[in-house]
Amino acid sequence: MKRVVRVLQKLLESFSSYRKLLNVCGKTAGEFMGRVAPIILLLLVVGGCIFEPREPEQPGGGEETNWIVPLTANDVFLNLTSGFSAAGNSNYERSLHEEFTFKPRPEDEAAIGGDAFENWDKSVEMEFLTRLKGEYPVKRSIRFGDENGHLKKVKEQAGLVEFEGEYRIEISAGADVEVYAGKARFIMVETSLGWMLKEWEDYDIVGSYPTSGILRGRLRGG
Repeated sequence: MKRVVRVLQKLLESFSSYRKLLNVCGKTAGEFMGRVAPIILLLLVVGGCIFEPREPEQPGGGEETNWIVPLTANDVFLNLTSGFSAAGNSNYERSLHEEFTFKPRPEDEAAIGGDAFENWDKSVEMEFLTRLKGEYPVKRSIRFGDENGHLKKVKEQAGLVEFEGEYRIEISAGADVEVYAGKARFIMVETSLGWMLKEWEDYDIVGSYPTSGILRGRLRGG
């Protein structure tokens, strides 16, 4: 209590009005603080301490699932998944490394045209995602891994992990649902901000579904 009184006293003494108030009341600084400090403390307790920490704001202004700090390479897939389906792009964008690249299958590149995939970096990926969300507002979901969520870890070293496996995308602009699926390599790298996706490379199909490369190329070139 005495420590709080001393702190408040030092703060108030910096204002000339405080000294004037003491003269009017005919009180010493100690007497005045002894009367005022309990009242101030009571107000803080009742009203809620002004130094209470705020709840952290979530990426996307509440539009997205809470951001998961990517302490492991696997965490990146969770943020990509929530960022893909949300109205905002924050979680998805924060999951991409500044040197992110997408590589289509050669077959998809031939079908769509190489120009559609030229210089596919992070900025192009975000433009694609923004357009996809505008054209498919009803449903957007992405699953990394098979039905059990399994992805094969094919390479692991300090600061780098490479996965291979399936993915499945479902989007809808109305009643019908379009499905895109395939197999891809995902290269994750560790940065000062946690793990991030540096490369997505489609390398095979799943069933008769078009791949993400077809979807990406169509939206960029359309």
